[in-house]
Amino acid sequence: MKKVLIVDRVHPYLSEKLSERGFVCLTDMTFTYDSFKAAPDNLYGLVIRSRFVVDKELLDSKPSLKFIVRIGSGVENIDVEYAERKGVKVISTPEGNANAVAEHCLGLLLAALRHISSADREVRAGEWLREKNKGTELQSHTYGLIGYGHTGPAFAKLLRALGCKVYAYDRYNPVAGDENAEMTDLETIKRECDVISLHVNYMPENKYFINKQFIDGVEHPFVLINTSRGLVVNTEDVVCALEAGQIRVACLDVLEYESTRLKNLPKEQWPAAMDRLAQMENAILTPHVGGQTPEAELRHAQVAVERI
Repeated sequence: MKKVLIVDRVHPYLSEKLSERGFVCLTDMTFTYDSFKAAPDNLYGLVIRSRFVVDKELLDSKPSLKFIVRIGSGVENIDVEYAERKGVKVISTPEGNANAVAEHCLGLLLAALRHISSADREVRAGEWLREKNKGTELQSHTYGLIGYGHTGPAFAKLLRALGCKVYAYDRYNPVAGDENAEMTDLETIKRECDVISLHVNYMPENKYFINKQFIDGVEHPFVLINTSRGLVVNTEDVVCALEAGQIRVACLDVLEYESTRLKNLPKEQWPAAMDRLAQMENAILTPHVGGQTPEAELRHAQVAVERI
């Protein structure tokens, strides 16, 4: 039997369709790294999000495994190179939540440009500061998207529909442009763009992509949006730039201090930079929910079934 173990939340469409194709799907979300490692070697496939790390030792314990599906885009919790050397296909579903993430980017952007978060807090406190909360319109800004795989094009499509000028940069696919974004280089983005939004996977070369050197190279204050991975941004450098006015607003759905389970540190363990960030009015923070919608859950499952 082709047994597939599902250890994380996934839309029931996946098990329904795989069962129709002759797979035997088992769901158990109590597995840990150690209990999975100790389980019998009788699996054809594993479906996971970020429940535990799939490293060399774990892969060696399951020589019968033929594929791993990572529901979502990042595969940093899986040793992909070693898995594929062992003949284990690693599948991800990054396009599943592209539209959801793009809409979240738009929401963060509107909150930043129209002062929605701060105005809400002030009105609740009895303040009615209309002049202070005067915002700017989307079309008055130029946008730079870094990374143009799945979420980048989805965000560009929304921006272009609203009449915005959009540039995009992708170091791995420099000709990925379409009718919604003009491909360019990083220097043009630093020179021309008022809003810079990150749409890259985490890999070692992307660690601290946004750091003091990058920020100092941007020729005017800008809005930063990060819905990709927290380690792409150096929090300490962003906090300093927010304090100095180099970054107007930082809209962060992901944080540097998230674990492989995509959870932030408990508040009592926050580093000084995280504590300062949380107190800043010009920072908008959400708990890695950009891609979390029921519609995205279904699309993830549909993509996974096709690829399996």
